[in-house]
Amino acid sequence: LCADCWQAVTDSTAPLPPLVAPPDPPLPTMPSFRAPEPTPEVCKRRACRYGAQCYQKNAAHLDKFVHPGDRNYRMGLVIFDGNAMPEFESLRQFFQFHDPEESGHISKSDFAEVVKSIEVWLPEKPCELEDAWEDAGGPVHGYVNFRQFVSWTQSLGLEIPIGLEESATASRPCRFMKAGGKRCSCPIFQPATEGGTLCTCGHKSSMHRSDAAERTFAMFIEEDKNEHWDPEREGLVEVSDPGLLAKLQDLLVTSHKTTHNWTRDRGCSLHGVNGCSAACSFKNQLRAPSGYTLVTAYRNQNVDLWHKYNLLRTAITEECARPSDIAMEAKSVASSGVTLETPMDASVNEWYLFHGSSPAKCKSICSSNFRLNLAGSGATWKDAGAEVGMPLYGYGIYFAEHVTKSDEYCEAIPPDEPYLPTGGDEPYHTVLVCRVVGGRTNVVMTNEIERDKLKSDVFDGPYHSVYGDRVTTLNKPFREIVVYDKDQCYPEFLLVYTRRYD
Repeated sequence: LCADCWQAVTDSTAPLPPLVAPPDPPLPTMPSFRAPEPTPEVCKRRACRYGAQCYQKNAAHLDKFVHPGDRNYRMGLVIFDGNAMPEFESLRQFFQFHDPEESGHISKSDFAEVVKSIEVWLPEKPCELEDAWEDAGGPVHGYVNFRQFVSWTQSLGLEIPIGLEESATASRPCRFMKAGGKRCSCPIFQPATEGGTLCTCGHKSSMHRSDAAERTFAMFIEEDKNEHWDPEREGLVEVSDPGLLAKLQDLLVTSHKTTHNWTRDRGCSLHGVNGCSAACSFKNQLRAPSGYTLVTAYRNQNVDLWHKYNLLRTAITEECARPSDIAMEAKSVASSGVTLETPMDASVNEWYLFHGSSPAKCKSICSSNFRLNLAGSGATWKDAGAEVGMPLYGYGIYFAEHVTKSDEYCEAIPPDEPYLPTGGDEPYHTVLVCRVVGGRTNVVMTNEIERDKLKSDVFDGPYHSVYGDRVTTLNKPFREIVVYDKDQCYPEFLLVYTRRYD
């Protein structure tokens, strides 16, 4: 490098070489704002003063300075010199800047900085922290996920690209704008060196984005349609397709565990569930059914829940593709390989799982999703006299890979049920088949369970779910999967079935 070029590389405040015309001032998609100044001890790199419009094409510059879209372009990890301010080209970049732990969630203290930036961008819509936190859904978990963040910004009228890549194989043309407003013609990101972040066109990986990533939320909603749904109907729609009904019956068969299938949540043959001591219940185990027969099924056509699930699943897919100290491990369940309608994505641990409850609660879940404030109040084992029990992995949403386990919590359809069939001599029961995205799942195989840590490892750490494997080393009957965020699951089918005792 010549002396002028070397000075530009090593000093972010130095003028660029006079032979290279600087780019026109960027036309920011989102206004910039003053970020809190981090302490030098935690900073990794300084922000390049040219931001997304930087046209430096050498590795030394990219190693020294950080740019919008880079992994380290996060609050507390980057220093802004002089009057330089953060800039973002999408909601995803905006969210990630305020998620320095890369947990996929924003805490209330970090959300306070989000509110300050919103006040700069939308001065006509002043935000009070407590009101904004409430509107974004923060009090539910103590954190805001990306789906909640997007919904909140849309309620304020912030219409900019979402910035989510739906597929690692999607074509990602370069979005870099050259001087004069002409865009780089590079059609796809091709690393100049193996594993590098610089494309052969000279621009960074973060400047290459697919058309899907450039969509606004309104465009996402418009395109996010389920081709298997009846477009004229909403809510629970009875399945009439014989092929799909056969697949659902097969799922009840293949997911049924025929031996070593009793737990204390099934109860005592003399006193039922929670009606006696654990010793009595174990001695007088209530027999598990030998099988299950499908009576009918309902597809849950809930547009709002479907959009929420798909948006968060896409965000988790992107998070799982990022480098991490925790390896992304695909875990199988009893339904792995099963396709009912829309294919599952095994690469991010998307599973079909069961959830058992009463008919009324199953219908409520299909309408408004799970309610975490009710966790532990159902059929979970409780101490004598207690109204609420402490679930094994803490308060969360529990799913089973085997219908046999979920059946422990199912109740018969009452005779006065106005919508579902009630059955005759044999009681009819209901169970949900849910899509669940487990992402990077925390495998727990022992009885040494730190409930608070499991949850904090999701909201403050690298995990998205808990994979409770009590089978491999403890020789217990069942595995359970737990998520702490209801947007990670979609109640797709409500099954009506009978129990068999052959």
